[in-house]
Amino acid sequence: MKHVRRILALVLVFAVGVSSMLFAANAETADTQTYPVIVVAGYGGTSLYKVSPDNPQDNVWYVGDTLITDAVVSHIPQILFGLLRLALGNPKPLADVVGREFVRLCGDLTYDEDGKPVTPLFRYHSTAEEVTTAYLNEEEDGKYVHEGEIMPYVTQDLGDKAEEWTFNFQTDFRQNIIYCARDLAELVKGAKAQTGQEQVNLIAVSHGGQVTSTYLALCAIAAKGGAEAREMAEHLGLTVEEATELFDAHDIHNAVLTVPATGGALLAYDAFNDAISFDELTLLYFIENGNMMEIDMHWMFAAQQLGFVDELIHYLLPHVMNIIGHWGSMWDFMPLEKYDAIKEKAASERFLKSDVIAQSDYFHYSILSHLAEDLQAVDAMGVNVYFIAGGGVPSVTGTQESSDAIIPLSGATGATLAPFGSRFANGYQTLNTQCSDPTHNHLSPAMDIDMSTGYLPETTWIVNRLFHGMTYKDIYTRTLMKLLIESDDKITVHDYSEYPQFHESMNVCESVYAEFGTSKTGFVNADDHTLTVKNLSKESKMVLLSVTTDNPNLRFDVKNVGKTLEPEESVTLPFTGTVQAKSLETMTVTVSYCLIGSPTPVNEKTFTFTLMNGEADRYNAAEPFTDAGTPAQQSQARLAKTAPGRMLNRLNTTYVLTLFWRISLRVLQLAFQR
Repeated sequence: MKHVRRILALVLVFAVGVSSMLFAANAETADTQTYPVIVVAGYGGTSLYKVSPDNPQDNVWYVGDTLITDAVVSHIPQILFGLLRLALGNPKPLADVVGREFVRLCGDLTYDEDGKPVTPLFRYHSTAEEVTTAYLNEEEDGKYVHEGEIMPYVTQDLGDKAEEWTFNFQTDFRQNIIYCARDLAELVKGAKAQTGQEQVNLIAVSHGGQVTSTYLALCAIAAKGGAEAREMAEHLGLTVEEATELFDAHDIHNAVLTVPATGGALLAYDAFNDAISFDELTLLYFIENGNMMEIDMHWMFAAQQLGFVDELIHYLLPHVMNIIGHWGSMWDFMPLEKYDAIKEKAASERFLKSDVIAQSDYFHYSILSHLAEDLQAVDAMGVNVYFIAGGGVPSVTGTQESSDAIIPLSGATGATLAPFGSRFANGYQTLNTQCSDPTHNHLSPAMDIDMSTGYLPETTWIVNRLFHGMTYKDIYTRTLMKLLIESDDKITVHDYSEYPQFHESMNVCESVYAEFGTSKTGFVNADDHTLTVKNLSKESKMVLLSVTTDNPNLRFDVKNVGKTLEPEESVTLPFTGTVQAKSLETMTVTVSYCLIGSPTPVNEKTFTFTLMNGEADRYNAAEPFTDAGTPAQQSQARLAKTAPGRMLNRLNTTYVLTLFWRISLRVLQLAFQR
């Protein structure tokens, strides 16, 4: 994650400020068999150097904060001039200053149009011995250790062996994913030899998830043999025997892929398509999540227009694409369904003949298109493969598709999704493409995700509003990740009631969480007579202003208004009425609150639940989707269309007034009902 931020900092240094992300947490322990762990980090996680006359190890990447600061200081006159022109409506001069400096700093990373590195670059460390955390801490002062927050937490039960048995995967992240997977296969063999163990565990983050899923798919292909294995070996420059020996699924015990870029990244598609249009609210949520901010700031920015950032990026992109546009990894980030269109639009005839495109074709057409089959084959060989993915928010770069703000949920997991902002119509039954058990329910509580079509439906967890790179910052995903990486036997989404397949984010910046008393998280039935509401903050008290629902059969007591929750405190709220005898329909519960110490006067969060309490309506395949909007969103939209509403929107007060109106009206209704 930190390397992604540095890449974005180079591109957006004058547009968006990204704060540091610091946190600490207490860990849980488990008495399980231990395995060496390889951490397969996110994009840009490996430092690269070139050999120059003055320095045999001239650092090319990693680009640190000091280099960025020096670049800014040395170009202050040009920057000031660019800012002046920006204020006058012309972002191009500033974009050119930033772009030229980006090219200067990163020029050695360029690939030519034939898909070959312009400058030969090398990894600082590659052997198993050199990439242990123990070696990197002792010899390099921890500079090249990956995921410094996650790994001490998930490996603490290794005890004295933790640093010796933790391996930090290194690869040239620019290359095609199959070559990264080959590097991983070599490290797996090296880690086994180094520790004397028969198997290792993998924990993969973001781009590391794509590397790991590709590695596992290649293991399945090698095990099949025949023409597919020969084709695989040819693409990797190996003999069939070498490929079969190198890619052996039996080397792996557990593989945990969190926020994985399995099927690509929306950022890459938007960049190649020159269609970056920043979603400012999503960007701010991203920053709030990353910093675990316990104050609600996003409402103050909901009406702000930052279109100048989009214009700045438009002029900046050509400079950036001159560096990264020919990288194999960037082409492999292209989602499968968008790959051919981007090739036709963005690639020259000469470039289409390059090795980069040939290997990306192989990845898309021979690996990604058959990934579910290959991962299930690996699963059948005894490898425990787990996915933890985020969804429910659009791409930060503008694509309206359920994602963790960077990675599309469909590509990360293989799930079938309703269009963003919609849900499947009442009565929808899951397709069960990959799950043959009719008793399994792989439909999300919001009825917008069908996980039955995923790569591995039984071992994939999806967290609503889990933002990219935030696994450790969410208590639910943090403890789930540790449980999975330490497991001896396979764990499925049905095994632990506290870890259902679908869950809401528990990041403290989400402020509040709610679930019914007896049903599985996200669902409601006739046995439910209470709702549990939790203050997620670790520091601030919460005043509960109202709890309302669009379900006409249920009514929450007005006496709950004004209830104060201490940090991390939960309250059980009774309600009257009985859930109607319906299934596969949704209802919403809206919790309105004030977080003491927050600049937000009042805020709310709406939770969507699926009714599971009787017969379902017959699903109409001719009208497969329906609007998923909540009453709060609808009423706000109606107000915004009026002239006063447009004025209030510009003043950033529509949201607050809408909340006060809804809370007051609901309290009056409940009072008269009593």
